[in-house]
Amino acid sequence: MEFEHQELEVIHEKRLVGTIITGKPKKSSLAVTFSTILVIALVTQFYWQAPPIWSELLPAIKDKIYNEGEWWRVFTAIFIHADFGHFLSNMYMLGIFSFFVYGYFGFGVYPILSFFCAGIVNALSIMTYAPEVRLLGASGLVYLLGGVWFTLYFLVQRQYSLVNRSLRVIGIGFMIFLPTTFVPTVSYRTHAIGFVVGVVMGVVYFYRNQKFIRTCEVYETR
Repeated sequence: MEFEHQELEVIHEKRLVGTIITGKPKKSSLAVTFSTILVIALVTQFYWQAPPIWSELLPAIKDKIYNEGEWWRVFTAIFIHADFGHFLSNMYMLGIFSFFVYGYFGFGVYPILSFFCAGIVNALSIMTYAPEVRLLGASGLVYLLGGVWFTLYFLVQRQYSLVNRSLRVIGIGFMIFLPTTFVPTVSYRTHAIGFVVGVVMGVVYFYRNQKFIRTCEVYETR
């Protein structure tokens, strides 16, 4: 009696289980985050205590920047705050986003590129204000980092469905960034510009580094 022997083809399915942002961030993330906050705290304290001849050189003022060429102001404005409450509200979110953006994407993204682009955010924002308005604070940087992080999360975390990623990004973004009250002294347009610039920055970074990002993906075979 003859038996026909058939080999069954076993199909192995590969499933994405890890990406560049699912592991632990760099060990130096805390040090970089605290160093940033410390520098901003020291410059803010200087702004509060220094004579006007020095402190007046720091805020972003439209006329001083665009008519007198004092472009350093778009950067120094990031490091100064109106009062302690203003400082705390910005440092809380800056600490979180800088920890993760630096921790997963490195020194080139944060602080180097992030602070440079935050200066651009301030330059664009102050352009839309009246000449007497003084722009100061790190909120443009905070919203920029938020835009970077949410954009890269959406593009990198392919182990989740498109709908799942969208809901996470939109839901958490609204929880963090949607204002519950209107404060006349808050520059909401700086927030909006910062977030948009951050989204653009995240998209550009992803597509310039897509090959490296994909090499960090971890798959399991089932």
